[in-house]
Amino acid sequence: MPASTDGIIFPSHGSKLLGTLYRPRGEGKKPTALLLHGIPGNEKNVDLAYALRDAGWNAVTFHYRGCWGSEGNYSLNGIVDDTIAAIDYLSQRDDVDMTRFAVVGMSLGGWGVVAAAARDDRIRAVISINPLVDPNDYVIGDEYAESFAAMLNGITPRELRSQWMGLTPLQDIASKLANRPTMLITGEADELFSVEHQKVLADALPSIEWWRIPNGTHIFGDHRVVLVRGIMDWLTRFKDPLGFGNPKGLVVRSPTEADHARVTSVMTEWWGGRDLTSLLPRLYFQHFTDTSFIVEKNGEMIAFLIGFMSQSQPHVAYIHFVGVYPEQRQHGLAKYLYERFFKLARSRGAREVQCITLSVNADSIAFHKRMGFEVEEGEMMKFRKVIRG
Repeated sequence: MPASTDGIIFPSHGSKLLGTLYRPRGEGKKPTALLLHGIPGNEKNVDLAYALRDAGWNAVTFHYRGCWGSEGNYSLNGIVDDTIAAIDYLSQRDDVDMTRFAVVGMSLGGWGVVAAAARDDRIRAVISINPLVDPNDYVIGDEYAESFAAMLNGITPRELRSQWMGLTPLQDIASKLANRPTMLITGEADELFSVEHQKVLADALPSIEWWRIPNGTHIFGDHRVVLVRGIMDWLTRFKDPLGFGNPKGLVVRSPTEADHARVTSVMTEWWGGRDLTSLLPRLYFQHFTDTSFIVEKNGEMIAFLIGFMSQSQPHVAYIHFVGVYPEQRQHGLAKYLYERFFKLARSRGAREVQCITLSVNADSIAFHKRMGFEVEEGEMMKFRKVIRG
């Protein structure tokens, strides 16, 4: 069966809701992502929907009651109810794999996916993009309320402001997502919900993966390719039953530019007095963050991996630098980071991973051999591992 884009209609509290199913080619049950837009919903993340479909996912968008042609009156309180109605509908379809079911929401939809997941454990994974976290921290202004209400059915600006203040702060319910893969994506130049506003959610859910995109605005207007690619990388791991096997008690996230100082400040200690900081300039923390990892325990950095996809050899991924705090070695952290990088590189189309080390670094050479790398000996030991046949 070829891929298609199909209109769907399903009920929610006596109203018909309109949506779109981006269905991939082939038969049988498919992993499925439900996409929630914000208010009023001008950005519908259609680019993400097509990327999901091309990767073999069902992608589903829909409109809450009272907006974009769906029946009924709009209410902020109804977003979660409508989301659960959408899940009820999808759970009855024979082409939806509910064991691999994720929700992705932006802005107010980012609030909605967390609130819905707190109520419904059929949601197996959550991605919240630039969400409203606490309405008490960001009070909606008159201008926004009036412009939003003008595009919605059955709600006045005054009612919208009142309902906004009645929304549940996400930090109050975040603990209900503790055992589910959850990702927070923050645009560091978000003109509505600041980094500090969104950090409240990250602090309330230590297991969350927090990806901060430098210069990203509220809808990532100039960073859509980066946003979609990062979401697809994360969901590729979710689709793999072993994809989220994070070491217990550890937080794994993408680095930010601010992490450059953190990493370089510990390198001399971690490498036994050798100053290798010149090998890790700031640009790695500016331009390769979506293929690199920071590992933290109780807020302290204990490991990192800096890697990237080759621009001149698209089938090659490269690991540039890996470090593990000495007291955390022999616990499999380096192996975990390498295997996680392999999965990410494979999802980007890489067929092999390369790296190098000095010939005097016996421990590194032995580690790479254990990881299955082929070795080309010389003053610089060159390693190569095929990750796709």
